[in-house]
Amino acid sequence: MPKSPPPRDDDEARAFEEAMRGARRIEGGARRVTGVPATGRASAKGRAAPAPRGNHPPFEVERAGEAVAGRAADVSAEVLRGLRRGDHRPEARVDLHGQTREESLRAVERFVLRSRADGLRTVLVIHGRGQNSEAGEPVLRPALQEWLASAAAVRAGVMAFAPAPARAGGTGATVVLLRR
Repeated sequence: MPKSPPPRDDDEARAFEEAMRGARRIEGGARRVTGVPATGRASAKGRAAPAPRGNHPPFEVERAGEAVAGRAADVSAEVLRGLRRGDHRPEARVDLHGQTREESLRAVERFVLRSRADGLRTVLVIHGRGQNSEAGEPVLRPALQEWLASAAAVRAGVMAFAPAPARAGGTGATVVLLRR
């Protein structure tokens, strides 16, 4: 006898309904669609899952000058607009000033994983606007944006990211929305 799915909480049901709004059935019969596989992680049966395919990026990324924002494919554009407007107040923050690129990326991944495990939904990553390289080019912001748009961020639970509103740091900080 097939098992019935576990009950969903109201937030998840609303998020699913929002994500499915406007969706239509694909012609040609039933097809199985799966999420982004975890790169190099072992599955429940001990096999390594394949990496995401290059033609299906884990995030839809929008660039406008130095402002970069992104959202997972299952997140609506309206959610990203709300993140940009400041509709989601950060519940925790991490400051990356004084850290190297590698230290910063490790710190952000730990921070995101810990925040999600603590049940937080919105976090702020303060990376600064300054020039951190010998060439005078920013180092932390582009590295952070690259990581946030990666499959590793999807696995860590990142749903969307955008430059912080001016009152929270503007382009010197990034607001990150996490999955429940």
